[in-house]
Amino acid sequence: MSWSRLPIMPPVRSCRWAACSTRVPGWCTADALHTVKATADYVHRRGGFFLLPVKQNRAALYAACDTLPWADTPIAHQHTDIGHGRITRRTIRVLPAPDTLPFPHVQQVYLIERYVTDTAGRSPSAAAALGVTNLPPTRPAPPSLAGYVKDHWGVESLHWLRDTCYREDASRARTRSGPRILASLRNLAIGALRLAGRRDIAEATRWANRYMNRPFTILGLTL
Repeated sequence: MSWSRLPIMPPVRSCRWAACSTRVPGWCTADALHTVKATADYVHRRGGFFLLPVKQNRAALYAACDTLPWADTPIAHQHTDIGHGRITRRTIRVLPAPDTLPFPHVQQVYLIERYVTDTAGRSPSAAAALGVTNLPPTRPAPPSLAGYVKDHWGVESLHWLRDTCYREDASRARTRSGPRILASLRNLAIGALRLAGRRDIAEATRWANRYMNRPFTILGLTL
């Protein structure tokens, strides 16, 4: 089975690692909480591929990745997005994993840098993110690696929105299907507002709260 035919598994977070139990190879991403040897072993044993961020919560691994010769490594791929009043340029550099890397099954280490300016070139900001993967160099090209990571950032932004706007992390629902149902309702609210053309979810939520008929109007329902 060729790489292009492999099923793509959705990016996952803390409660979704069971999705990796499939024996059909696929790829999965997670946040830095899951950058642990048990996660790498779990995915690797099932024939899957992982892309895991490396942050300072894994001090030894972070130091080993951070000291690699990134300054001498050419940019393998770059992409520029223009929208929402800003210009975002992302680059990725990829190196083979050294044998001394204190993490199992890793074949490549990558560095993604993101530079953001406004459309006039002012107010620059920059961020860098290290990561490891057991994907072999012969299969995914650097643009694919960058795309997988970008897709996961999109998932993270949804969780950030659910927490900041709907205070998901403060929810006391912990038993049975309650947390999943509430998460689905928050996703429904965000999706409905976006389909209605609203991009500022916090402001749109306040707008919908002012009159009880507005949420029904957004959903195409009548009282």
